[in-house]
Amino acid sequence: MERLLAIDPSLTCSGWALFDISKGKIRSVGLIRSKGTKYSLPDRLQDFHQQVQKLFSSLKIGKSDVLVCEAPSTVIDPKATFKVEQIRGIFENTARDFKALVPGRLNPRTVQREALGLFGKQIERKSVKALARKTVQFLYGETLTRFGIDPALVKYQDIIDSILIGHVALSKLEASKRASVSIEEMFLEAWDR
Repeated sequence: MERLLAIDPSLTCSGWALFDISKGKIRSVGLIRSKGTKYSLPDRLQDFHQQVQKLFSSLKIGKSDVLVCEAPSTVIDPKATFKVEQIRGIFENTARDFKALVPGRLNPRTVQREALGLFGKQIERKSVKALARKTVQFLYGETLTRFGIDPALVKYQDIIDSILIGHVALSKLEASKRASVSIEEMFLEAWDR
């Protein structure tokens, strides 16, 4: 395994971050935006799929790569959850088509706990997002500045979230290697076992 592609999936705007697994460093980051709501959902999904294929081709995603998406969170809006699940499916199935490993997903609460140190009762979303930006700025701020991205800016929140997903995924890949446990098992949540 050489690279990890971490995804914060959304139909409107999905963030992605590509990491070098052995060095734990970010190679590149970006966003995929869908067509606007004036287009039908099938048209938006088709366009999104084509953009994901182009991204994977340009990044040369292949059998030495791993893809991890954020898992669904609590279902507040079933229609939105259904749309985002289709986006996850596009990323994961396209990764498989490109021969990349897709070991599982990371629950948002797992990312908050392991990357941000948030335990117990859920705090306000705005506060979580602010803490996420501060954490990414501390961990990867210099790299993002070289990419021309200010991690303190809210307009990059989808990239910030994908970086945190990647940060936690890297620790699980390392733990898998050290413990001689399958990568897939490292991504199982308690309710998956």
